[in-house]
Amino acid sequence: MIKIGMMTKEKHNKKSDSEKLQEAIQLLRPRKLRKYNRKNNGTMQEVTFEVTSNGELRYIISCLLRVCILALENEEGFCSPRLSACSEDLTIATILDLADTLMPDSQLDSYDALEELLLEE
Repeated sequence: MIKIGMMTKEKHNKKSDSEKLQEAIQLLRPRKLRKYNRKNNGTMQEVTFEVTSNGELRYIISCLLRVCILALENEEGFCSPRLSACSEDLTIATILDLADTLMPDSQLDSYDALEELLLEE
């Protein structure tokens, strides 16, 4: 009898497929934009752009990181007359900050939660 009671309790704790589906739908929320304030900036503007897939977003982030790697590896620096007033370090830091901002953190967290939900035994 104790075993039967334990089995009933286990079944009660497991989520039905319908409950899992509802929870999965809640996890598949649209991307949330990170809002942060930089020091000494009074007004912040939000800029958005569209991507067709997560693969495209990953490609864009990868390209930004590659540009920074190439810039850091270039021993001659930025040799363009149009860029003579730019600080190389600040330029690279700005691109790295942009790449970090583009990271889909909440989306990746949702995928982890979905995996945990759907693969639970």
